[in-house]
Amino acid sequence: MQTLTIDQQLKINAPAEKVWRVLWDNDTYKKWADAYMPGSHYTGDLKQEGRIKFLDPGNNGMESEVVSLTENREITFHHLHELQGGKEGQSLGNMQEKYTLSEHNGVTTLTLTSDMPEEYFNDMDAATKKALQIIKDLAEE
Repeated sequence: MQTLTIDQQLKINAPAEKVWRVLWDNDTYKKWADAYMPGSHYTGDLKQEGRIKFLDPGNNGMESEVVSLTENREITFHHLHELQGGKEGQSLGNMQEKYTLSEHNGVTTLTLTSDMPEEYFNDMDAATKKALQIIKDLAEE
């Protein structure tokens, strides 16, 4: 499976702590994750070595492990396998997704990198642009 990496960055006029809350608070997560798939949500432990399931309303999505986490600064997920109806599907190999927050003078730069199968790259790259804009809007409210 050929993979490409989405690499996007956005400046947000809000402290890193607020951007982090927008990213990972269940209610705001659902708002920006909607850019990828309406009804998206996650379950699990958002902590080092925790397991997270990123799901759509039909329990399709993927299961991931939190490889590293520094609150308000950085989180990296290793995507383990697809989920179909909540059941383990195809392995996702070494695909990773990383969110990095860097704050300077109250402005946070959010960088998102995400490994993606080539066939989904264009759609997911466009969805990521939309998701980042929603995160910015929510954090700047």
